[in-house]
Amino acid sequence: MNETSSDRKIESLASLIVITGLSGAGKSTAMRVFEDLGCYCVDNLPPGHIPDFFNLYESSGSAGSSLVIASDMRSGALFDDFVETHKALHEEGMDLQVLYLDSSTHVLINRFNEVRRTHPLQPDLSLKEAIEEERRRLEPIRAVATHVIDTSGLDTSQLRETILHTMAGEDTGNVIRLKFVSFGFKYGIPRDADFVLDVRFLPNPFYVPELRVHTGEDQDVYNYVMSCNEADGFFSRAVEMLEVTLESFVGVGKLNLNVGVGCTGGRHRSVAFARRLAEHFDNRGHRSTAVHRDAGKLQN
Repeated sequence: MNETSSDRKIESLASLIVITGLSGAGKSTAMRVFEDLGCYCVDNLPPGHIPDFFNLYESSGSAGSSLVIASDMRSGALFDDFVETHKALHEEGMDLQVLYLDSSTHVLINRFNEVRRTHPLQPDLSLKEAIEEERRRLEPIRAVATHVIDTSGLDTSQLRETILHTMAGEDTGNVIRLKFVSFGFKYGIPRDADFVLDVRFLPNPFYVPELRVHTGEDQDVYNYVMSCNEADGFFSRAVEMLEVTLESFVGVGKLNLNVGVGCTGGRHRSVAFARRLAEHFDNRGHRSTAVHRDAGKLQN
């Protein structure tokens, strides 16, 4: 599979993000948001282990995206090191952000009752007492947080959008990963495609001997495919269709959009068109990748 990628991490994200806050305030939802953004996520790591884990991550060769760690009361007594660890990381010049999720007591009580979960400080305390005790113990951490989000009046979709606005900037449409997959209809439509564009109406380089052996990645093939007015018109409409959906997809929590672009064999027209779309959205600030599924297959 050939791949042309201009994928990059959201520039406003820190190298290390720590999610913390009250139990039931939405940390699991926050973790899923960062996973969809391509971050490396670790759940329930005691604060004292964060520096060593970050160093291990940096030296592993897998770094390149932000590391996101959820750390909270589930660590028990080990969680008491949070403020000290936070101070040490800042003194070392760490690019660190702390996202603290808060919520009102009555909302948290309702959430725990709905899902029938046990609070980390139970059964020694009643649910209300456990929440208030946790709030008291977390107050010093809330005070040093980079971002505080009150999730009391937010449903899951609204929380996702608030996190994106807070952590990745105002233009939430740009957090979507766009993958344009060129393919040949003779080999089947990609099963995970959210949209499918059919470009078999464009001029076919297959019937031009000097172009047949190349793919749409070749500039001469690309120019040939894009030489007709129909290509420009279809491109403009495809862009318009996709752009009008991006913000709405973020609103429903969909951060990865796969667009299939098909021609007969998946070697010339679809490759050129997928390449053009990926380059366009990349230039507009979106994280875009062109993947050419069938470009390497021999055709007769």
